[in-house]
Amino acid sequence: MYNLCSLFPIKGKETIMKWMYIGLITICQAFSVSGSGGGFLPDGRAASLGKASIGLSGVWSVFNNQAGLVWDEGWQAGLFAENRFLMKELCYEAVGLSWSGRPGAFGLALSYYGFQLYNEFKAGIAYARKFGRRFSTGVQLNYLRVQIAERYGSRGVVSCEIGFMYRPDQHWTIGMQVCNPIPVKLSDHPDERLPMLFRLGAGYNISGKVLILLEGEKDLENPLVVRSGVEVRLARAVYGRIGMFTGPFTITGGFGLSLGRLVMDIATGYHMVLGFSPAISIGYSFGGK
Repeated sequence: MYNLCSLFPIKGKETIMKWMYIGLITICQAFSVSGSGGGFLPDGRAASLGKASIGLSGVWSVFNNQAGLVWDEGWQAGLFAENRFLMKELCYEAVGLSWSGRPGAFGLALSYYGFQLYNEFKAGIAYARKFGRRFSTGVQLNYLRVQIAERYGSRGVVSCEIGFMYRPDQHWTIGMQVCNPIPVKLSDHPDERLPMLFRLGAGYNISGKVLILLEGEKDLENPLVVRSGVEVRLARAVYGRIGMFTGPFTITGGFGLSLGRLVMDIATGYHMVLGFSPAISIGYSFGGK
């Protein structure tokens, strides 16, 4: 996959703290693979909204909530890149493709995270459909490969995700996602499995000009992660956004441009110690609404 993170080159010398963080996150990831969720939520729009994405629809639903695939008709494609703390070793890249119509929606997800010493590759296929006018659900089958340098080698596993979305009226959207509901073993020594993740959230749209999002994510071991964001339509094709999330506490912001069928979203997150994490996504709709 082409290294989109070259769009965000590292300037100057890396600090000792950032390099210590590389070592720390490599060790932590090696023994606690996320597989899905856990901060790996592509979409420049969501990245600027505190990564609150459970109530959003579109092509990035193939990662964030599969039930959202059916609410936008036709073909859609998207590219995403995030350069965490301006370090190429912590780059996350994703590609999404979706089609929605009758009898439902289909999606394809590809992503890559990491560097030579530690990396994750994920591929997934999804299917979603509506039940009535207000409710939808989606399922996804994933293949995750984790590779660690030296003698550790690589390991590939298969997992799944289930998403639900309910729109009671033109203002509210309620979403839920369950990642890895079936325990999948990553290693025998130690006994490590993909974490089961639960995400629940809601969005409230005020007159099509202001969107408020709030959601929570919880696994069976770690504290609750809270994500929230506010989007304001500044002009006909320009959106301003701000948000935050916990675990660790990070402030986010950005803006979006809607240029007909082409949509560009630019975002950044700011950690008080480790600094900025810029991200960008580009989406294109080939037809439909």
